[in-house]
Amino acid sequence: MIPPIKRTSLLVLFIFFSVLLSRGQILRGKVVDAATGEPLVGAIVGVRGANSQTIARLDGSFQLKGLKPGRTMIEARFAGYKSSEYPVTLAAGNVITLDISLVETSVNLESVIVTSDKRDKDKAVRGLERTAEPVMNILSSKTIQLLPDITVANALQRVSGVTIERSSSGEGRYPIIRGMEKRYINTLVNGIKIPSPDNKNRYIPLDLFPSELLERLEVTKSLTPSMEGDAIGGTINLVMKDAPMHTLLQVNASTGYNTSFLHQRYDQFSTSTIAKQSPNEARHDNNYISVPGDFSVKHLNYSNLNAPRNTTVGITYGSRFGAHKQFGLIVSGSYQDIFKGTSSTFFLPNAQPGLNNIPVFVELQSRRYSVESKRSGLNLKLDWEPGKHTKISWTNTFVRLDDYQARTISDTIALNSLVDVYNRSTWQYQSIFNTTLQGRHTLAGASWLDWSLAYSAAANHIPDQTEFSHEYPVATHTPDILAGLKHIWLHNNDKDYSAYLNYTRDTKFAGRALEYKFGILARDRHRENFYNSYGLKPQLSSGSSTQLYTDINNAAYIFNPASAGAPGLNGNNYTFSEQITAAYLQVKWQLDAKLEALGGVREEFTNQHYETQLGPEIAARAGTIRYSDWLPSVQLKYSINKTQNLRLAYYKSLARPGFAEMIPDGPDGEYFKELGNPQSLNHTTADNFDLRYEIYPGSADQVLLGVFYKRISDPIEYSAVKTGVTSLSLIPNNFGDATNYGFEAVLTKYFGVFGVSANYTYTQSKITTNKLFSFRNSAGQITSRIDPETRPLQGQSNHIGNLSLIYKNAKNGLDMQLAFVYTGERVSLVSPYYGLDYWQAPTSQLDFSFEKRVAKKFSVYGKANNLTNSPLQLELHRSYNDYLASSGSRALALPTDPDKKIIVQKDYFKINLLIGARYKF
Repeated sequence: MIPPIKRTSLLVLFIFFSVLLSRGQILRGKVVDAATGEPLVGAIVGVRGANSQTIARLDGSFQLKGLKPGRTMIEARFAGYKSSEYPVTLAAGNVITLDISLVETSVNLESVIVTSDKRDKDKAVRGLERTAEPVMNILSSKTIQLLPDITVANALQRVSGVTIERSSSGEGRYPIIRGMEKRYINTLVNGIKIPSPDNKNRYIPLDLFPSELLERLEVTKSLTPSMEGDAIGGTINLVMKDAPMHTLLQVNASTGYNTSFLHQRYDQFSTSTIAKQSPNEARHDNNYISVPGDFSVKHLNYSNLNAPRNTTVGITYGSRFGAHKQFGLIVSGSYQDIFKGTSSTFFLPNAQPGLNNIPVFVELQSRRYSVESKRSGLNLKLDWEPGKHTKISWTNTFVRLDDYQARTISDTIALNSLVDVYNRSTWQYQSIFNTTLQGRHTLAGASWLDWSLAYSAAANHIPDQTEFSHEYPVATHTPDILAGLKHIWLHNNDKDYSAYLNYTRDTKFAGRALEYKFGILARDRHRENFYNSYGLKPQLSSGSSTQLYTDINNAAYIFNPASAGAPGLNGNNYTFSEQITAAYLQVKWQLDAKLEALGGVREEFTNQHYETQLGPEIAARAGTIRYSDWLPSVQLKYSINKTQNLRLAYYKSLARPGFAEMIPDGPDGEYFKELGNPQSLNHTTADNFDLRYEIYPGSADQVLLGVFYKRISDPIEYSAVKTGVTSLSLIPNNFGDATNYGFEAVLTKYFGVFGVSANYTYTQSKITTNKLFSFRNSAGQITSRIDPETRPLQGQSNHIGNLSLIYKNAKNGLDMQLAFVYTGERVSLVSPYYGLDYWQAPTSQLDFSFEKRVAKKFSVYGKANNLTNSPLQLELHRSYNDYLASSGSRALALPTDPDKKIIVQKDYFKINLLIGARYKF
């Protein structure tokens, strides 16, 4: 007889194994591309003729549970691949492993070969990065779609080594690549350089571009001879959507809110009374003397818009047509209406610091911004492939951004305890249009010819920017005295005609594959800049020295003297023409089975001419600038195996000064007047070195480790120069030579449904300039001396980091991403005085996004930005205690570090939220 304890134990074991067997057998494995070995995310694996199936996860892995023992047939399928079947025998109690390889399908339609649509997938861009000639990083449209960002500028901050410069509303505008600020970066659309609508510079405000127009976003960090050479920091290429192989229809819409308006009002004004042209421009008469009746102040009347709602809408349609699918069409449109609010505190410095360079502040400003941004974009592309030897495409891209900004400043003047209130209304609209006709023709003997003809136009308009002020005592608020009124009209346009021609031939040399390529470029650019400014004063009654302020509608203004109604001649009205011609020779040689060498040389000729309205007494009223640059380049790529590369690159590059930097005048900026420097400003050149090790283990996984070094001659930076008793102006200058070097690391890895994407960049740069230092000499007199100061390049951060935690479940259709960005401190503004540069404090931003499939073709999504409400903060690296100890200094309102720094500006942007829906057919 079996003892009770043993009977109980046997019963427990019987129940345990019965339960285990009842759960069925388990089948595990991976689904990969038969040619590349890369995981096929989303592939369907199941038992033929049964409902048991699953979906391959981010690393290609799958698991089928509850299978019955015995012989069965496993079926695997994936869009664009041939379905496959695998017989397996499942033994009781065993876990079976089955690795599946699928073969990609291709449909040969006579002379046109059509493959599956994969261009927008992470797998495809990893392949492009691996096989690319230069060092580059790419974001696919799928990645961009799932990011918390809706503009190209904000999406760029997710790329290794890239930070962004923000506008006063907190919106990302300009990229900084590896510590090289925006002036050292060029921007392309489909490989064609586009002009800038900026009223002073060449660089492109990338917040103009809705990110959903893109097929991919490329950041190239080394140059080949076939690429334009004005990219010391790198090249950003916006590759617009292309015609898909199968009909595509996608529609999305969202709405949201900025939490700034939980705490501050939104000041709205009407643009209906804003005159598009100044009084002189409307009359085509520069000598016309304006009168106060020519101007309107109605757009200085503000109404509070309660809880303004953000809106976005996007639509894309594309397909191929014809008996052999030889015609392609894609049209993509986007519209965004975003409201943002900013609260800011700023301490305006005096033109000259005190003894021992102790800072002196003349204004303590509290600023409030209400900004509405209406962003629209359209991309239309047609292509024709009459046969396998020819492809013709015509691409048209248009983007426009309308910004409506109401700014209110309360300014406490420390010396007399008065408050100045400034109200300013600004409507700015910027646009870029590009149309490009391109062709590629395969010739006899393994050679081909490609060409591009492009026309681009960029425009910027600020019609009747109007600002007025009034002043009252801090203690009593009365009397409230009306002060000045200012009207500004500003607009510029840039028209660009470009032609590219390249010839490429494949051959052999010494038994190894050799490709040689040569080409030419011609560009003709014309810019016109218009600027009229009018300053009016309060009208005074007889015997009175002031006019009391009640509201702007009752304010009375005059020109005093009356002749001030004529804007007069100024250097901000100018024309600028530029002709760029270039030629290059490039050779790529496969030295052995693993080592590839690419090298060559490019020469660029620059011919510029400008004319201003300034009188003949100004020596630099007009000017011509000519120079040429030889730009050699060599790159080595060693393929360790199919998944690993080692790259070494050298290239020489340049950066041309901005247009307004060559004009002997300039507009009033946000804080200081800006002036050009045509007589002594040189263009910048640089020698650049890159070394990168790459691992692409499969699908979207990657590991990149790299170092870089740049030796920069004549870098251009702005310095604040004293131009009055208490005023400063910003002037561009060359600051000798500089170096910039650093290290980059990128890791992307997926574990089933979870993934991590991280990158870190360390950058160190050095530039030494002479600065003024105020001190008391042995005779007791206050004087100044010149001291050398070494600092980083303007805009360069030592530490940049990105970390994204990703959840992607193809089975339940849920994607989520938590994204963190860190940017270390950097010089924001260079001062002419020793130790008084303005530094932007380290910043961090936490964002979140998700998308959930709720039906076969329908999903909902959400995006949340700046979840921790991180501020933008500017600092002086000076002791706050030393400042307080200085005679006449007053305590500052912002919290600070008493021994190390003085906080002089802090801006808050709050949280931005969007929730929406997407339909994809």
